[in-house]
Amino acid sequence: MGMNRGVIGKVHPEVVYEVNPKDFTFYALATNDYDNPYYWEESRPGGIIAPPMFAVVYGGLAVPSVILDKELGMNLFLMVHGEQDIKFYKPVKAGMKITSQAKVIDIIDKGSGELCQFTVTSKDQNGELVSESTYGFFVRGGGSGKKGEKEPEPVPGKTIFEVKKKVMSHQSYIYAWASGDHNFIHVNPEAAVKMAKLPGIILQGLCTMAMCQNAIVDNLCEGRNPEKLKRLAVRFSRPVLPNDELTIYGWETEGGSPRKIGFEAKKQDGTVVIKNGIAEIA
Repeated sequence: MGMNRGVIGKVHPEVVYEVNPKDFTFYALATNDYDNPYYWEESRPGGIIAPPMFAVVYGGLAVPSVILDKELGMNLFLMVHGEQDIKFYKPVKAGMKITSQAKVIDIIDKGSGELCQFTVTSKDQNGELVSESTYGFFVRGGGSGKKGEKEPEPVPGKTIFEVKKKVMSHQSYIYAWASGDHNFIHVNPEAAVKMAKLPGIILQGLCTMAMCQNAIVDNLCEGRNPEKLKRLAVRFSRPVLPNDELTIYGWETEGGSPRKIGFEAKKQDGTVVIKNGIAEIA
């Protein structure tokens, strides 16, 4: 039985988050972003700001009301985080009060399962847009069984940056506390094997995405300025395990403003774990 398409268009209750710099500096640390002064150096003009991907913390508070909605009927044991697309409009600073609200926008038949898409819109205390995230959660089963035509994969262009990132053995545990994502597949090895049929715990996809953000900001945003990153979108294609080594590489797809970058991330064995990456840089 598939998810209930009758919930498409449903708007969920607002959630409010007051920004604490301890939270976003911890988030930077949990994603191996150790040395960008924008997140640490309090004496810098304008003060410190949150990493762009911190949007999944304050905005993520609106996610449970969607995926746990009995009316939707999402099977969490068969669910994986498939896609993420975030647009960044305003830097996040200490003391801001951010209100986020989720809305279900579609349930797409993928043949072997269904993709539930919903947006989380986040605004500050003045009603100004801070970020807008589109989540895509894929649930195995419930689809029609019909295989649709595959969309052509983007062809990587000439590499303009390449960065290696080491996943720590305990990375998913640290990221769980920094992000609030304590799903058992990330923190309970025994349950990950027995209940989810995984080889063990896996890294949160959003942590891998944050490492991609780090690589892009460090290499393509002038002065390592995270405010220049205006959009980041990915498809999570394969799981990342503790102690994996990732190679993140990108290419330019369009110049001008915003500058558009394509990127991917692969493991040491060549397996691509992030596909269809898109970054937009002011």
